[in-house]
Amino acid sequence: MTGNWIKAVVFGSTIVLAGSLGGTRARAMGDEPATGGETVTQYLTPATLEMMFPGAEKVGEVGGAPPSAAVYKGDRQVGYVFSTWDVTQSKGFSNQPLILLVGLDLAGRITGARVVHHTEPIAILGLHDEDFHRFAENYKGFDVRPGVDVVIKLSSSVLGQESFSQRAAPGTTGAAKVDAVSRATTSSVLISDAIVRGARIIARSRGILSPVGTRTARLDIDRFAPADWPELEAAGAVGHLRVLYGDVPNKLGAVGAAQGAGANPAAAPDAVLVDFYAALLTPAGIGVNILGKTWYDQYTAGRGVDDQIMLLAANGAYSFLGDGWEKGDVLDRVEIVQGERTIRLPTSQIKTLPFLHAEKPPDLTERALVFFPGSGEFDPTRPFQVNLLVAGASAAGRRGFASFGLPYHVPNAYVLPATADATAAGGKPDEAKESQVGGPPAAAGTRVDWRDIWRGHPVKIAVLGVGLSTLTVILFLQNFVTRRPRLHRWIRIGFLSWTLVWLGWYAGAQLTVVNVIADIHALFTDFRWDFMLVDPLIAILSVFTLAGLFLWGRALFCGWLCPFGALQELVNMAARRFRVRQIRIPIALHERLIVVKYLLFLGLVATSFFSWDLAMSGAEVEPFKAAIILRFMTEWPMVGYALALTAASVFVERFYCRFICPLGGGLSIFGRVRMFNWLKRHPECGTRCRICETVCPVGAIKRSGEIDMNECFYCLDCQVTYADDHTCPPMIARRKRRAERAPAMGRTAGLSTRTAPQAERR
Repeated sequence: MTGNWIKAVVFGSTIVLAGSLGGTRARAMGDEPATGGETVTQYLTPATLEMMFPGAEKVGEVGGAPPSAAVYKGDRQVGYVFSTWDVTQSKGFSNQPLILLVGLDLAGRITGARVVHHTEPIAILGLHDEDFHRFAENYKGFDVRPGVDVVIKLSSSVLGQESFSQRAAPGTTGAAKVDAVSRATTSSVLISDAIVRGARIIARSRGILSPVGTRTARLDIDRFAPADWPELEAAGAVGHLRVLYGDVPNKLGAVGAAQGAGANPAAAPDAVLVDFYAALLTPAGIGVNILGKTWYDQYTAGRGVDDQIMLLAANGAYSFLGDGWEKGDVLDRVEIVQGERTIRLPTSQIKTLPFLHAEKPPDLTERALVFFPGSGEFDPTRPFQVNLLVAGASAAGRRGFASFGLPYHVPNAYVLPATADATAAGGKPDEAKESQVGGPPAAAGTRVDWRDIWRGHPVKIAVLGVGLSTLTVILFLQNFVTRRPRLHRWIRIGFLSWTLVWLGWYAGAQLTVVNVIADIHALFTDFRWDFMLVDPLIAILSVFTLAGLFLWGRALFCGWLCPFGALQELVNMAARRFRVRQIRIPIALHERLIVVKYLLFLGLVATSFFSWDLAMSGAEVEPFKAAIILRFMTEWPMVGYALALTAASVFVERFYCRFICPLGGGLSIFGRVRMFNWLKRHPECGTRCRICETVCPVGAIKRSGEIDMNECFYCLDCQVTYADDHTCPPMIARRKRRAERAPAMGRTAGLSTRTAPQAERR
């Protein structure tokens, strides 16, 4: 017997070592970008240059603002090569630099794009650097003038669609569509936006793209400087119109009242009916400060290069959209007047927003983006007026609209004079044009629109919510459940099956030690809720697990919600059903083996502060990617490692969870904050009785009878035994006492019955 468990330990250690040494797929790609200078020369290799410009013979010096290098065939310039980090400060899902080298020819077409550095946690998703390379290769030959729409391709859909857009901006049907990298859609969108917007910035600064505007003025699309809402409003970048209730009858020419959604006809004349705002968002100096960099990049990169974006927003009782506005062809409460033209706003070109990313914004009840095609009649460089039409009625009952005008002219700070165009037109294409503002466009903080991602998964979120609610009820009613052994067994099997099949294999919601390490780093660096919430199922599981640490410790997740843990336990249940002999690990060895998972966790956390790449390589000790995310359909070494650990659970229940899992070790450490002890014990436990110690399948009950909650998986087997009056000695004794009292109570009741009539006769 002793020889068997020694062989099992040696075999398991060998498998762990092999898996750790082989786990190099999580390593970040490329060196960190150099500080204080351009990065084209750092990353450009002859192979990359040949991929972008076949037959190129020379690369000029990197210069200009933003920096790029001219590429030549002989003495003829054929294009430019630039780094997205130098141009847009491109970042990925991990909020770390995500850098591509991009080639652009003199006609405004992308000649090639190559990912040269990233630290995206793709290995845990079963992805590789080649997946990003293949995605970037899709952009070869793309004209930067039309937009690019990143879509998710579906194998089947009850909605009848084969793909879904990831940016969902109206009027983008003409945009080129590129399939996102499966399970890395956010990274795909960020890569796409970095390529397209970076190429447009270089093309505009080098005179390849025509200016946006007229011969007398053009918009400065790319210059950015941080500003909050009050600063933008003070500079005239945001127009503000306040309408009082008393203004409406004055406009209508008679005593009357405003009408519309939420309007109060009895309000005082000096009360505010609505605060109305308008802003042209096309210049990055306005748009990035209001939308955030991620939204701005997505809405501009997904549309034509000359398209315009305007913000309309309001706060008050009157709605500028109106009820059922989507059903009409045009918006009937807002119009734009420019010169002698009145421009009506088609509802098909309007997108409402749930919130804005501006700093210090006013309270807003409505926010909407209006998209103007570049070929339309709207000229963003010329003054215009946004008319708000307020429905009202006079004292005689006549209905009408009171028009309130909001004049708007994009501030000069966001307009380049005609001399800049003349200079650009007169220069040679190989001379990098210096920006009129004296530097490259600064990058704004990257934001991820996690709310849109959540809205795209309502069914999964609902199913997870029901599952977690069910688990909460089970655990709070544990006394009711454990007094019914058959019910307990089927609840346990059913819930673990749901965890494995739906939560793990279908939804892919497997927490890993990478999530915990990333959360720890977030506390010491730039904590961002939008990045924490980008995966709805993982975010919900993380919050639920965190709350559960205070109530049940690590056992809530490890015992009920870990798909790989569920796989091991279900396999062990089947093995016991077939009477496979179980290996009981001696207590002395058990106490030493459980230390391994704590050392692994602490080692990974410490290593991550010195080398993130090395820590991610060490995190490959987790078999979750092969067994759960990829469902055993990946490279054979990873599959073999996962199968070996699963096979170990045939003889030792939850072998990996108990002795190796660094995630479990971390949750055990944090689980020390547990405030309640829900598992009951008898005074005789550990003294005159040790049945529960033998019942516990994971060795979490000490010889003293105390339950070690650091090692407990909350299977409730011990509580079933605790309540069983045919197995637990204290409960057996209690049952016998009740049985002995019953006849005595019956005799006492009979005696009372006989003596009562005698007392009455006396």
